[in-house]
Amino acid sequence: MKAAIFYGKRNLKVEDVSLPVLKEGEILVKVEACGICGTDIHIFNGEEGSAKVTPPIVLGHEFCGTVIDTKSKLFNVGDKVSIDPNIYCGVCRFCRSGRPQLCENLTALGVNINGGFAEYAVVPEKQAIKFDNIDFAEAALAEPLACCLHGLEKIKIFPTDRILIIGFGPIGLIMLELVKMYGADNIFGYEVDEFRKNVAKDYGVKAIVDEDCSEESFDVVIECAGTKESIEMAFKKLGKGGRVLVFSVPSPTVATEICPFEMFRKEAQIFWSFVNPFTQKLAIDLLQQGKVNLKHVITHKISLDELPEALSKKFENQLKVIVQP
Repeated sequence: MKAAIFYGKRNLKVEDVSLPVLKEGEILVKVEACGICGTDIHIFNGEEGSAKVTPPIVLGHEFCGTVIDTKSKLFNVGDKVSIDPNIYCGVCRFCRSGRPQLCENLTALGVNINGGFAEYAVVPEKQAIKFDNIDFAEAALAEPLACCLHGLEKIKIFPTDRILIIGFGPIGLIMLELVKMYGADNIFGYEVDEFRKNVAKDYGVKAIVDEDCSEESFDVVIECAGTKESIEMAFKKLGKGGRVLVFSVPSPTVATEICPFEMFRKEAQIFWSFVNPFTQKLAIDLLQQGKVNLKHVITHKISLDELPEALSKKFENQLKVIVQP
């Protein structure tokens, strides 16, 4: 089979490798679609703070496919499955207290274990979720959708909220779809890229705000850009009694400045969010029921052979790139 093997910083090669051998409790999945995530790009570029990997390894954690072989009693050949990549130990203090996302022994398909940038992938049965009636490319977005659901569970969205989303890459647009699903329609945005501004306007943003417009304030601010400026803007735009979700993954070298007195005066609630505990099944259900539509987030579909080039550069008018092995 073909697989994209990551050997180290900016060194990824598409090669022919042997088909994996199944163990009890595993399924062999023909990968139908795998999204390129910012984490994949960070790892590829060897950036500080990226997930710890031990090359050689197959990256790609946003994937789905069809079961072609099984040593599991839960799945049959032909089943369509979405993959939750994050594997928790179940015995550390965080897992035992219901916070598995903080697992002391966390591993992940496509990060520490071979993932979805290949024609086939071996998946533990507990990481797979059956689905029907979803396009494979859209089903590959279940993992980032699940991560967004976990973040929004923390801040709780109400229909009356005045909301600001900062950054309209794939994550910002997924957040936009979710806050609309929760009934909010007073949604504003901040974005510098003209293409992304227009997509956000087309899909429900009332207006794009000006960074210098200091009188604007919001009940909820969702930060999805990951820069010093975007994070500081999130705190500045927050109104009294407001909630901030810093959802982006900034570089560990980014240091921000906030005014603690202002946060005290506003009685601000500040949240961060990490991965997708307990939300992957919900993400699949929302897609199957048509309550969330993410087709417009996908702008490019490429072959496995194009992956090394795709990780090295950004396409014009790019949002989510899907690899179809």
